[in-house]
Amino acid sequence: MPEESNPKWIKASPTKAFFIHMLTRDVPLTRAILDLIDNCIDGAIRERDGGKYDGLWVRVELSRDEFRIADNCGGIPVKIAREYAFRFGRPEDAQETSGSIGQFGVGMKRSFFKLGRYFSVESKASDSSFTLNVDVDKWMQHSDDERTSDWHFEFDSVAENLTDVPSDAKGTIIEIKRLRDGVGDNFEVEQFCTRLADEISAAHSLSMDRGLAISVNGIPIRHTPHNLLISTNLKPAFVQKEYARTLIDGEATPPVKVKLYAGVSERSLHDGGWYIFCNGRLVLRADQTSTTVWGPAHNLRQYHPDYAYFRGFAYFDSDHAALLPWTTTKTGVDVDSKIYRMVQQEMIEITRPVLDFLNRLERERRDRENGDSVDEPLQVEVKNAVETRAEGITIAQGFVAPASFPRPTGPRYQKIQYTKRAELVEKVKKLLGVTTFTAVGEKTFDYYLENKGED
Repeated sequence: MPEESNPKWIKASPTKAFFIHMLTRDVPLTRAILDLIDNCIDGAIRERDGGKYDGLWVRVELSRDEFRIADNCGGIPVKIAREYAFRFGRPEDAQETSGSIGQFGVGMKRSFFKLGRYFSVESKASDSSFTLNVDVDKWMQHSDDERTSDWHFEFDSVAENLTDVPSDAKGTIIEIKRLRDGVGDNFEVEQFCTRLADEISAAHSLSMDRGLAISVNGIPIRHTPHNLLISTNLKPAFVQKEYARTLIDGEATPPVKVKLYAGVSERSLHDGGWYIFCNGRLVLRADQTSTTVWGPAHNLRQYHPDYAYFRGFAYFDSDHAALLPWTTTKTGVDVDSKIYRMVQQEMIEITRPVLDFLNRLERERRDRENGDSVDEPLQVEVKNAVETRAEGITIAQGFVAPASFPRPTGPRYQKIQYTKRAELVEKVKKLLGVTTFTAVGEKTFDYYLENKGED
């Protein structure tokens, strides 16, 4: 380290206050909480080695004065806590958890600083345990002099080389107090809690599918499975590929495994689009922009209401999480990623036939409204199809859609609609001796045509 007397020495080290401000400024409160849940799930991955999560849970508790998250997902081993977990950034020699989602080395610390000025961590793993208490204000008061400042933390208690740790004792409890301005106020707002539950449900739906139980203030989080409609004549596309990659230095790495599904589901303008997951974590939800497939840049139409039936699911998985095309905040995809650009072309190709079918479905609806047809065979196929979980589809196939039928010959039909006061309509129903509104319209039309129409 250069001496202070060295006239060539220029200070360039960051202050802790600046570091914390820049680390937390652009992270929404809900995302900070999701990052802490990510760490719980990484514990579950270590604990179950990629298996089912039945019996494992994560419990989030919010109040005006405190944030608390507890889990029974195996705990944080002391070695990981000492050498990696509390470092700012992920060292190159960091121990890799296959299939991890907390891989950037910033999420947990960023969440601590975002939420409050005091945090405690108590964790017990299969071979070790520790407790840690940090007063952030005091930690920040340490000298910012590059030669004397202390950016490290210190265990309050630590035990290693443990044996026979009971399964029900393994887990982690994190408590954050002296909450920052506005945090406690948000925790008391019902709308915030609802939005948090919705984001947890979407982000961790695959983990919950595997049996993980997540709750907020004692209320279990529910999730919606990734369903696609299937029938004899209507089947989603499924593509499965592996992409080999190497690191910059040429070192061989595990492949990136990709599964793509594209088909139709329940009509929803808000939920239609592409969903992208990295190691089971949702990073892009119901995308309807050029980030995935939509618009002239990809030779497809912009997303619009006719495509509200569309669903696409892209699952990127790798034991080397750094190869996946996600951003550090896990709220989007890295569109410059080579792997993402290759997969994006596959996404476009399997989207196109689904949109062709939906265009035919819309023409069929218009034909019926215009009186060119009285039947809707494509709509009947959609209505009678069965919801099936996308991940349950294992045989690669292209999108299958029912054939269109030619317009029937014969007279054209026109739908007629009008509105009248309910009590008057009920009176006419009795006079005509009918029980439905459709029959009222048909009978009154026939009566007028018979008595007033020309021969």
